[in-house]
Amino acid sequence: MEKHTSYFNILDALKEDGCSICSLVKKTIRKVMEDFLYENVNDPGSRKEIRKSIGFCNTHAWQLQRLGDGLGSSIIYEDLINIALSRLEKVTLRRKNAEDFLKEFLKEHKRYYYQKPNKVCPLCKTKREVEERYILTFIEGLQEEEFYSSFKDSFGLCLSHLLGVLKKCKEGKTAGLILRIELGKMRSLIGELKEFQRKHDYRFSHEGFGKEGDSWIRAIEKMVGKDGMF
Repeated sequence: MEKHTSYFNILDALKEDGCSICSLVKKTIRKVMEDFLYENVNDPGSRKEIRKSIGFCNTHAWQLQRLGDGLGSSIIYEDLINIALSRLEKVTLRRKNAEDFLKEFLKEHKRYYYQKPNKVCPLCKTKREVEERYILTFIEGLQEEEFYSSFKDSFGLCLSHLLGVLKKCKEGKTAGLILRIELGKMRSLIGELKEFQRKHDYRFSHEGFGKEGDSWIRAIEKMVGKDGMF
C-alpha cells in the first residue's frame, strides 16, 4: 500500500492506550478548533457556516469552551444569541397554543432544537422521562409567586429547554410570559458579552472584569444547554 501521513499517524497512535482512531479524531478536532479560535473567528466564510448551523452541537460547544479562549467564544455566541433573539422576536403567538408557535419558530429557524433522545439507550429513555416531568412541573410552578420570582432572577432556560417548555404549554398567556422573560435575559446576556469584549481592548483592560467575566460561558450554556446534556 502507498503510505500517506494518515498511515503513519495511525501507526504512532497504535502505540498509545485506547482506540487509535478515537485518539486521532479527537486530536484533529482539537486542532481544527484551535485554528478556528486563533485565526478564523472573524473570517466571513467560517462565520457564515456557523450562522447557518446556529452554532455547534452540545459536545463541540463545550470542547471549544475548554480551550479557554473567552474573547473568541464571546464574539461567536453574541452573534448566535442575536440570531436566536431576532427569530424569537419575529414569531408571535398569533394562534391559540404554544405548539403552533413552536412549529412556526422551528420552520423559521430550520433547526430542530428540542432534540430527541436515542430510542435504544435506557438512560436516554430515563433522561427524557425525568426531563418531561420537570418541564411540566416548571410550567405549573409559574402559578406560584415564589417560583415565578425565582425564575425571573435565575439564569433561565437553555434554548432547547425553553422550546421544550413552550411545546408543553397549553395556554398562550403562560407561554408568552415565559418568552418575554427569556427574551429579556437574552438581551441582558448580549450586553454582558459586548462589555466582556470591550474590556479586552487594552485601553479598558485596567477596569477588570465584573459579572460579565463568565458571560461567554453562560452564553454557550444558553444556546446548547449544560455540558453533556444533549
